[in-house]
Amino acid sequence: MYYTTASWIVRLALVAPLLCAMRASAQSLIEDRKVTASDAGAGYQFGNAVALYETTAIIGSYQDDDAAQDAGSAYLFDINTGQQLFKLIASDAAMDDDFGISVAIHGTTAIVGAARDDDAGSTSGSAYLFDTTTGQQLFKLTASDAAADDFFGGSVAIFGTTAVVGAFGNDDAGDSSGSAYVFDTTTGQELFKLTASDAAELDQFGVSVAISGNTAIIGASGDGGFAGAAYLFDTTTGQQLFKLQASDDAPDSSFGDAVAIFANRAIVGAYRNDDAGSNSGSAYIFDTSIGQQLFKLSPPDAESNDNFGNAVSISGTTAMVGSVRDDDAGTGSGSAYLFDTSTGLQLSKLAASDGATGDQFGNSVAIFGTNAIVGANGNDDAGLDSGSAYIYSNGPMVLQQPRNAIVTNGETASFEFLLNSGDVTYQWYRDGVELTDDDHISGAQTAMLQIITSLSDVGVYECLATNLQGSISSNSVLLAVREDPNACEADLNDDGLLNFFDVSAFLNAYNAGCP
Repeated sequence: MYYTTASWIVRLALVAPLLCAMRASAQSLIEDRKVTASDAGAGYQFGNAVALYETTAIIGSYQDDDAAQDAGSAYLFDINTGQQLFKLIASDAAMDDDFGISVAIHGTTAIVGAARDDDAGSTSGSAYLFDTTTGQQLFKLTASDAAADDFFGGSVAIFGTTAVVGAFGNDDAGDSSGSAYVFDTTTGQELFKLTASDAAELDQFGVSVAISGNTAIIGASGDGGFAGAAYLFDTTTGQQLFKLQASDDAPDSSFGDAVAIFANRAIVGAYRNDDAGSNSGSAYIFDTSIGQQLFKLSPPDAESNDNFGNAVSISGTTAMVGSVRDDDAGTGSGSAYLFDTSTGLQLSKLAASDGATGDQFGNSVAIFGTNAIVGANGNDDAGLDSGSAYIYSNGPMVLQQPRNAIVTNGETASFEFLLNSGDVTYQWYRDGVELTDDDHISGAQTAMLQIITSLSDVGVYECLATNLQGSISSNSVLLAVREDPNACEADLNDDGLLNFFDVSAFLNAYNAGCP
């Protein structure tokens, strides 16, 4: 056995770790419909907050003027039909309450925050529980120690019979150190007040809240000079479990400004992170059972001021991240991304079919199972900043993924990425660079790429498929090109197969000094 050239197998060895972590075949989400309030008006900002449970969505419109100027409202929709079910208004609505600034839903109960309600002083805040089957208000929630400027209700969450309400302006440990409260939704009774073990001035603990099972996550975006943090609590005892921080935390990242949790996975947004430019943003996946960071998420097209991570949601093994100031359809048109929480890999990018400058699509996001909803509170359909929301459901299924290819110089290599959907455009890439057809490449913008190979074509290939509803990427695959098939058969361990075990055999021989 001898090998005069093995550059291709060296390349294969170098890329092997990447291939072991390829994108899994996945369904994308497609835009089913756009919804707006039946009585939409300029400045209402419908879509500023969204939440989803099974086939019922709740959408906030915190600047709605029906009950009084900026009193606010929220709407329940059937996402299967797009039908508005109920408009929710507080029983004691008053001017500038901002009812609808935050929303959440689980089972047949919804909770709506009104952070500027004045019951216990200016902007002390409150929250309201509603029956989603009737639209009837059940309870009004206020903190047992409510005080002016607490902004109780600035964030809300619900799971089963437990609700969590944030009050980021609470001053127990200094100005805006923040707190959160746990309630029994069947009685409206306050169970616990939560504060961070290391609470400090300006931490803004409670700026975001989420709950799954008996575990709540509370964001504190002001912690450590606005590097930010998030905390996990047991809602049955009120005990702090872990403090979460980004592995690369830095001042002014605002880690914790958005949080979500599902089972033993949590996602935390840091919309002011600067990895891809000032305020490009990022998000982080954590294992909540041990409090450890698993992945840092950042899209490949991230740019300055995208604010990726301003809104987050998680369901099953899929996370959704808003990027409210992404500019694909104009400045501040916005977008949202889907990620696989088991690998940290991006699945697809979503944008509104009618996206426009200033729409702020992605200002709010929610995902439940195979459905999702994205708010665009800056949409202007019913007047400036009247707002809208977009409902997504399961999209095209990947029918064919490309496969790794090993060919001899001059042979034709073929890669295919096929979806069960029409109206799709394709773009192939080599090592991240967009391909175009030429004298030896064909199909660079089709489902099948063909290459009359030379040694310069060695590389990692992938395809991006796009329609009006978004994009989905193929697996990343390797093209290896042999100079002379007779010089190296590459079955280095003589097992009759050509696979990664031959890579190991090559590296062992190389390390042993074999010529």
